[in-house]
Amino acid sequence: MKETSRSVSDVVVAWYNEPGVERWVSALAFAFSERPAGERYRIFVFHKGSTAEDAKQRLFDVLGTKCSDVDVFFEHLDNVGREADTWLHYTVARLRAGDMPVNRVAFLQGDPWDHFGTPHGGRERNLDVFSSKLVALLAPTAHPMASNPEPLFCNLMSESRVMRRGLSHPQRLDLELVWVEAFGCECKVDSYVFAAGAQYLVDAMRLSQEKPLSWWTSLHHKLRADEINAWEIERFWLHIFGDGV
Repeated sequence: MKETSRSVSDVVVAWYNEPGVERWVSALAFAFSERPAGERYRIFVFHKGSTAEDAKQRLFDVLGTKCSDVDVFFEHLDNVGREADTWLHYTVARLRAGDMPVNRVAFLQGDPWDHFGTPHGGRERNLDVFSSKLVALLAPTAHPMASNPEPLFCNLMSESRVMRRGLSHPQRLDLELVWVEAFGCECKVDSYVFAAGAQYLVDAMRLSQEKPLSWWTSLHHKLRADEINAWEIERFWLHIFGDGV
């Protein structure tokens, strides 16, 4: 893997068997390839479906050689832990390798338009709109995230606001024990946050500096051991990617 530079941003894709991933990932890679030479982007595609080799072949067939200057990595993972396992796998691997980008990381699912129901307000499956918005969010010239003390939840298909906070979710689930397992202390929050579409744009420094590798490794292990449920952890990303406690 190439040495990272100051302007590197990553896109992390949790792909099960959602159709069309190769199309929007390729569109994104093409958009990245047209950015200035001083910027660098990497796309990590993690596949958990049953046809990994076929999926990989489709992806790189569509990519071809048109965006050879954009790094696209493909890895097959065991189908456990939903997207939480994928994102934690990426984070632990990058921290261990010492090549976590210092700009931003976008965490996405295989269908970035999921959870939005009937298209409205410009949320159509438009690859050009999707690519241009994500590129704008990841570019080093974008608004500094350091001014915002929390990670940003990005709703890429919203025409009114590119970024939006996840809606507050009441404590209808018994998550206090999960909080203790994750953070090692009593839960002190009044509500949990769920971002529709499970799309997150995170300042990479929060992944590399806020919490040690041992914490990320422990959380990943607990998820894979089912000590923390993959459905429950969806309410914790604000604190996992943010300041936690």
